Order: sequence, then structure tokens, then C-alpha cells
Amino acid sequence: CNTHASPEEEAEYLKMVVGRQVDGLILASSVMGREQRNALLGPNLPWVHIGPGEPGLCRNLCYINYEEGAYQMTTHLIKMGQKEITLLLDEAPLVEMRQITAGYRRALRELLPDAEEQILTEQDTPRGGYLITQRLLQNDTLSRAMITASSGQASGVLKALQDEKIPVPERMALACLSDSSTCAILEPPLTPLESPSRRLGMVAARMLFDNIEDNGEEGIGPQEVILQPKLKIRRSCGNTKPIYELFG
Repeated sequence: CNTHASPEEEAEYLKMVVGRQVDGLILASSVMGREQRNALLGPNLPWVHIGPGEPGLCRNLCYINYEEGAYQMTTHLIKMGQKEITLLLDEAPLVEMRQITAGYRRALRELLPDAEEQILTEQDTPRGGYLITQRLLQNDTLSRAMITASSGQASGVLKALQDEKIPVPERMALACLSDSSTCAILEPPLTPLESPSRRLGMVAARMLFDNIEDNGEEGIGPQEVILQPKLKIRRSCGNTKPIYELFG
């Protein structure tokens, strides 16, 4: 079920699946309030949450450490000589966006303490990336580097820059915090954050199966599994060393 980051849609889907007497449930980036969610799920339905959350959100959590990934990506651009870095986030109020913001700010605080943070939000689509870039160009506020939350946003940014004959990375370095099959074939190839998404799904399912099978008999305690992403350095960030792309 795709809730589109809407608490109302999430509540309707939860009512539906609970009414069908499912054996267990995996929620990804839940945006509902804890009390409402717990009331809908009840005390006995096993469930797992993909994504970090507030204390007491769920006994079983697994997620990718996007804070560390954003920190690494921002640090990489700073070490490439960038001093003006814009962060483009998904406009949906996802907890991952808070993680990304924290990592970006930590890198600036440690390595560019005098730099001014530039954080924007837009739709998590190529169209969103295209439109925000057009606005930045019209307002003459385009920075020297940009990190987008997704590869979709980044592809839109790249298209807008190419339409205006603005070279990447010579005029603006570009990187994104998700990977896709198109990142490697765009020109220039995009520098993404490679996340172990498939493994994350497997971990979530295994955690859920364990809790369904346990049924309170073995007393499986709370679990929190954090997976680490890694950078795939390509030319869009300004890289000129082929060895990075050979092993990326």
C-alpha cells in the first residue's frame, strides 16, 4: 500500500489490513501519531518499522543510516573544494529527510563552520528537480554544488541545467542520496549514495517472521538494525579519477 506520506491514507490502509486479519505487518516511514497507530494495530499484532522514529515507536526497527550517508556526501563535496552546497529534500515530511538534514549540517559544522546552509524542498520527482532549478536560475541563486534526496530529483536538475547550457560539474557539482540504474548512463554519470535497500527489505521480513513465529514464547527482545550506505563517486561531483568509477 502506498500512503503517499499521508496520515489519513495510512490510517485507512491500516484499518483495511487489520480487518483482513493479517499475521503481521511492515510499515515503512510511518507518519501517523503513535497513539492513533497503536490503537489501530492493537497490542498483539506483530509489526516492524522500516525507518528510524521517535523513542517507543516500535519494538523492531530497521533502517539505512541516511544521516551518515548525507554526512559522507557533504564531506566529499567539501573536500572537492566546494564551499557553497545546496541540499534539496523531498517535500513530504519523512523522518529520513530529518536524518539527511542532520548529516548535512554536521558536515558543514565540522568542515565549513562559516558556511551558510541552503536547504530547499520540492517534489521527489524529476519534474520537482527541474522546477526548483529553474527557480534558482531565475533568481540568480544557483549554488556551486547541490545534493538531492533522490536520483529522480537529480535527473531533473541535470536536465534543467543542460537546457540552459550550464555545464556539470564545471559550473555546478551534482550528487544524490539514492541510486538507480539511470545514474550511471546519464551524462555526466551521477554520483549517488548506494543504499542496501534489498537487504533492508530482507532484514525487515526476517524480523517480522521471527516475531510471528515466537508468539511471545521465547521472549524475543526489541531489535534495531542499522545498515550503512556508501558513496559511488562519478563525474557529476567533479571527480576526475577513473579508479573511483572502476570500483564504484
